[in-house]
Amino acid sequence: MLPLRAISEPPRETAVAAEADVVVAGGGPAGLAAAVAAAREGARTLLIERYGFLGGLATAGLVAPILGHTASQSETPIVEGLLRTLTERMHSLGGSPSWQESLGEWGIRFDAEALKYAADQMVAEQVVDLILHTLVTDVLVEGDRLRGLAVEGKSGRQAVLAKVVVDATGDGDVAARAGVPYTLGRRLDGAVMAMGSFFYLAGIPELPAEEAARARELVEESIAAGELSFYHGGFAGHNTYHRDFYSPNMTRLSGDPTNTRDLTAAETKARRDVWQFLDFLCRNVPGCENAYVLATSPQVGVRESRQVAGRYTLSGDDVAHGRRFDDGIARGSWWIDIHCPMGHTYPVHLCERECPRGERCAFWAAEHEHLRRHEELFPPQGGWYDIPYRCLLPLHGPANLLVAGRCLSATPEAMAGARVMGTCMAIGEAAGIAAAMAAATGGVVADVDPVSLRTRLVERGALV
Repeated sequence: MLPLRAISEPPRETAVAAEADVVVAGGGPAGLAAAVAAAREGARTLLIERYGFLGGLATAGLVAPILGHTASQSETPIVEGLLRTLTERMHSLGGSPSWQESLGEWGIRFDAEALKYAADQMVAEQVVDLILHTLVTDVLVEGDRLRGLAVEGKSGRQAVLAKVVVDATGDGDVAARAGVPYTLGRRLDGAVMAMGSFFYLAGIPELPAEEAARARELVEESIAAGELSFYHGGFAGHNTYHRDFYSPNMTRLSGDPTNTRDLTAAETKARRDVWQFLDFLCRNVPGCENAYVLATSPQVGVRESRQVAGRYTLSGDDVAHGRRFDDGIARGSWWIDIHCPMGHTYPVHLCERECPRGERCAFWAAEHEHLRRHEELFPPQGGWYDIPYRCLLPLHGPANLLVAGRCLSATPEAMAGARVMGTCMAIGEAAGIAAAMAAATGGVVADVDPVSLRTRLVERGALV
């Protein structure tokens, strides 16, 4: 007897748990900013998050620091608004540098626990209706609108109704379920950037420069020999705010993050790699005999998945040339930072023309003439590129749906820059204000005037 491929479920009524002007799906950097911004504009706002805390990859992924807050290779701020508010809140909790101090660093270092609490405060102060431990499972479509979302959690299956929905899931889950066209990965083979997981290492004293260099050399020798699976050996770094532990960003995990089997394989491989690394450190690296794993991230770090097909698609040339747009609603400065989709590691982990694997890689062999040289990956020094409002507007689909964060309309090249958390917060803040404006005037997000949106962003302290 062949196994069943599908089952039929009886129809059922779903209780309406909440109604709002704006419903935001996903409480990561973009969703947090979108919800706070919408509520601050007077919209009744509901924020749905699958974990028991906000912050997305900043907390569930232990990803740090927050990047994209300053112009390319510069200390000039290009994102302020709610990102600055969040930073100042974390600083007051002893969990980040001050805003001014952070401008002199390549990213905003922070403590993940401080970010969780600061996010709670910001949401509560704007009276955002927050539902944690809840996953969006379906969309409720009526004609050309989203009537709302179906959600599931310990309370069972429920419905939340909205005038405007903001998809800040990172993976474009809401848009995909609503039938919005999207792309996934590069044109040749559909592969997306490698995933990666941060982890915390403790029990290691602050290594002097010479010892740290030797430790890195030992690790990289082991990577080159195939004994460890990392893309560099610089484990003794402080990406987070505190300095009594290390927070390496070293793992490399290939796969499709919209596929649960691939996610499962990535999660288990990341932990296996971390514990193999710990064993190596304790046995081989002087000063690391008492090292231990302080934490691994609750979720694997996803860099790339679905890109919604929008009314404008941000391109690699837009990033590299620092292009500005009349409907620019956020600024980005991070470069075309494509982590090898095949999961290749040391001595190179980026997809660029100089890759030494050359013709051993099918993608490089087919596309190397179109790949950028390393120096061509960066916006002009001191510059930035705009994120047009049109990148948040699905080309086809519900008229009351906006996207925010890394699922914006962008090519793989452009998304490699726009994906960082500082840029995502700026995009989210704009999406939240736009959603509130749309909810007050009929719910059609394409009817929002970009000039009025830009003006309101400036009034709220954002930089556009």
